[in-house]
Parts: sequence; structure tokens; C-alpha cells
Amino acid sequence: MCVKEWKRIAEWEAMHYRERKAFLKGVSDAGGGETQRTAHARSWVEAIENVLRYLARYDPEKERFFRRCYGLDDGRALYRKRGIIPLTFEFHAGQSTLYEWRNEVLTLLLLAAGANGALKPFRKED
Repeated sequence: MCVKEWKRIAEWEAMHYRERKAFLKGVSDAGGGETQRTAHARSWVEAIENVLRYLARYDPEKERFFRRCYGLDDGRALYRKRGIIPLTFEFHAGQSTLYEWRNEVLTLLLLAAGANGALKPFRKED
């Protein structure tokens, strides 16, 4: 697997953040135990939240971009529905800048996912 594929995985997980949160809340409310599926969901949710905390501290504009681009708060991911153009108007930035921000955010997400075990790019094959 290459970095491009890992970024696609990270992007997919970011797009499904709200669903993962709802799933984990439902499992918690029902008193369900930790399964492989819940552990996987929890690790990605934690990775995304770690990136959000990091960006909030060091680059609030990119944190807001991450939330808006992937619909982390309201579920309306502008990037997937209408492309990056609506975000250029909202952030008063060019397309190339926003693509660069998206790449930076996904790189941070990959680092966070690797750190907490959500993604294991260098595990040994059995």
C-alpha cells in the first residue's frame, strides 16, 4: 500500500466521522463491549479528534477548514458534494492553497492514526 492509498483511507474515515461517533455512542448506550469493530471506529475517531485539537491550538483556520471540508460538525461535506470551489469563497483562498491544506490535514491524520494504531502501515505480514 502506498501513501496515496493511505490518504484515501484517511479521507474516507474523515468523511464518516459522524457515523463512527454515532455508532460508538449507540454501543456505549446499549452497554456493548469492545469488539474489533468498535476498537477500529474508536481509534479513527480519536485520531481525528487529536488532529482537531492540534489544529485548534496551532492553526485554527485549518481546523475550521478540516471541519467544513469533511462535514465533521454538521455532516455536510462540501468538498465531496460540490468540490473545493465553495470553500475558496468561504476561506478567501485559492484552490491550490486549499488543496495544500487538505493534503496537510490528511498527513496529520495519517500521523495521528499511525500513532494510536488506527493505521498500521509497517506491520509485519504473517
